[in-house]
Amino acid sequence: MSRKDPAPMRTDRPASTAVLPFAARADVVSTENELHDRFAAALPGTAIVYHIGMLARDRDRLATTLTPERREELNALASRAWRLAAAGWADLLQRRVGDACFAYLLVVRRRPLSARSARALAAPSLRLAEAA
Repeated sequence: MSRKDPAPMRTDRPASTAVLPFAARADVVSTENELHDRFAAALPGTAIVYHIGMLARDRDRLATTLTPERREELNALASRAWRLAAAGWADLLQRRVGDACFAYLLVVRRRPLSARSARALAAPSLRLAEAA
């Protein structure tokens, strides 16, 4: 079984604005609120790109090339993604898209059933067991 190589990157653009084979540049969320809205509407398995670049460098106050306002928004965005993953609602992945450039993805996990809906799903099987 051979693995397909990703589409080659265009070299006339910086890596952070390169065309990604799996997501359009416009699909990258840029604020914590936008991440929340996309997450709330997403189905399990949906990948949400929340940053392209080097997250650790871009979050660092001294190493970043971002404006202080954009760096603070990125910190809030990355922290929200981390909290969603820590709570079991999502998985965090990264994919290399170029030299020293990664796409950071939040993949939505299946949401747990509420206690009420779990009882409703179990009720028909209990009734069948009682009837037998």
